[in-house]
Amino acid sequence: MPKRNKVNRTWNSEGGGREGKKYYEHDDRVNDNIRRVSFKPGSNRIGNPRSGELDMAIRASIADDDVDMSTPGSSGRGSGRFNPYFGRGRFVGRGGRTSCRSSGNRRRPGRGSPPVPSQFSQKNGPDNTVSWFKVTIPYGGKYSKDYILKTLLASVAPTIFIPLRYEVRGSDSSFFVDDYNAAEKLTSISKKITTFKGFKLLVKVRPGLPHVEIDSTMKEKIKAAMIKRFNVNLKALDLSRFHTDPDLMDSYAVALFRPAMMLAVLDIVVENAPDLAALDLSDNKLYSLDNLSVLSTKLPSLRVLYIGRNRIRDIHQLDCLEGLRLEDLMLDGNPLCDKYQDQNVYVSEVRKRFPKVLKLDGVDLPPPILFDVNEDLQLPKSKGNYLCTEEGLNMVRQFLEQFYQLYDSDKREQLANAYHNDAMFSITSTYPPGQSSTTTSKLVNYITDSRNLLRVKDNGRRQKLLYQGKLAIIACLSKLPKTHHYPHTFVVDLTLFTPQLIMVSLTGLFLEPGPTRNEPLRSFNRVLVIVPYGEGYCIINEELFVTNATDEQSKAVVRTLPPAVMSPPTPAPTPVPVAVSPQAAFTDDIMKQQMVEGFAVQSGMNVRWARKCLEDSNWNFQQAVSVFTELNKKGTIPPEAFMK
Repeated sequence: MPKRNKVNRTWNSEGGGREGKKYYEHDDRVNDNIRRVSFKPGSNRIGNPRSGELDMAIRASIADDDVDMSTPGSSGRGSGRFNPYFGRGRFVGRGGRTSCRSSGNRRRPGRGSPPVPSQFSQKNGPDNTVSWFKVTIPYGGKYSKDYILKTLLASVAPTIFIPLRYEVRGSDSSFFVDDYNAAEKLTSISKKITTFKGFKLLVKVRPGLPHVEIDSTMKEKIKAAMIKRFNVNLKALDLSRFHTDPDLMDSYAVALFRPAMMLAVLDIVVENAPDLAALDLSDNKLYSLDNLSVLSTKLPSLRVLYIGRNRIRDIHQLDCLEGLRLEDLMLDGNPLCDKYQDQNVYVSEVRKRFPKVLKLDGVDLPPPILFDVNEDLQLPKSKGNYLCTEEGLNMVRQFLEQFYQLYDSDKREQLANAYHNDAMFSITSTYPPGQSSTTTSKLVNYITDSRNLLRVKDNGRRQKLLYQGKLAIIACLSKLPKTHHYPHTFVVDLTLFTPQLIMVSLTGLFLEPGPTRNEPLRSFNRVLVIVPYGEGYCIINEELFVTNATDEQSKAVVRTLPPAVMSPPTPAPTPVPVAVSPQAAFTDDIMKQQMVEGFAVQSGMNVRWARKCLEDSNWNFQQAVSVFTELNKKGTIPPEAFMK
């Protein structure tokens, strides 16, 4: 019985013999009767719409069927071949019709078959799925790298491509390209090139990315490549088409659209150039910017960002970069730019996210209209006191000095002459944020009479807490705790000064002396409306607010208080004297009196000798302490200095 496959069967089954007598190094024909691994269909098989798809996928995987990149002009004989990249579970059947059925005896395309559609049709999935392509040359390992690449480049000209990560495994060679058009062109020349050995060159192309393991060696290589791309003078780093860097392309695939790779690169940038001012990430096939959200915190000095010629589709993808204070932004070449026909709308959308952009896509923009304070300008320094006019300086100083000498005494009733007969007075009090009566000094003596309109809703009580007339006011002040004010903490604002009316706002700290050492420190604010009366002035309206001092205020007042007299002199800095300026001149006499009283208490001397010691020391408290300590050790201070 004759054999099924005759020995003298020609390469061209349609006749003509071995035309041209061209022999090939390998035979990639598919015999019609070659058995394929498949699940045996049975009559009781459960119908599964995905069974055919799974069957064909397994076959394609075992047979190593790469993506067929045949051009529409290609032809073949027999039914269409399953292509896992061209619609799931579908194959082109005889006559170009599609079917979802699997076929266990499907014929390989041959001459006379209907055209097979191009497998590089655009997909709706993420662009990175078709960004890179693996090009495999069976038996390419038998030729030099230089010969293979030069031959391919000459065959696809004028199209050019950059071979990435060229390697040889066994008898095959492979490399990657990142260009769709180049990949399609390489497919079209498969079996059309005759090598110098007389064999046809087979070119297989399929979508794919190389496996990359980010280790310390790779990071060092990346860092070395960055150094060559870094401009020290401009503090600018050029990472455009970084995967094609000559120092990386042969051994590594540094594809920045891969999240892990982008984060690794950014870590190197932040570690070595934290003050980076300009970064170019153009032409890296970025389809997402989420990994760049760290730029606003890790690179706060970044002002120039180029992300053009990538695959950013929507303006909202820039939202993750809003924290950057960009002045120059490049977006040109991204799909999102095609969505805007009106340039003004485009600029407006960008400035919603980066309001200080002055250059967009290489075009200078008009200065933006901003309502925030220019970050380069410094606010004027705050002043301790404010005087609307210098004319009121002496009057306010004398008035407050006399007022607090009486207020801190045991005879507050003498303040009656400081108030108008029809004067009105109210007090409010509350605890600072984070404090309460259970954790700090209680304010019950003030809260009882507090006329806080947000808390006191009853009109009758509101009226009762508004003290009217000098007698009612003095009675209220007399029942408040004793006080000891610190004039050096006073901040005075003279907001109005006319012959008919004067308004003064005073803020400061005072101590409530008591039998225990835990004397509460209070903060206060007094607003006084003063009018001329007879030959002097009197208060017609007053509002007093009292609360506990904050921790910062307590620490500040301790730093500015005179140090203990008996402590030995040390080289520690001397207390900063209160600056005598026109605004603060009215506190000078009170401050001196305060220093005398404090020096007298701590040294044990009487007020007269304490003042004499301070005057001889030119009111330098530290010098007075040093002199007193030295003379007291020698016993040269007369006994009458300690007599009170």
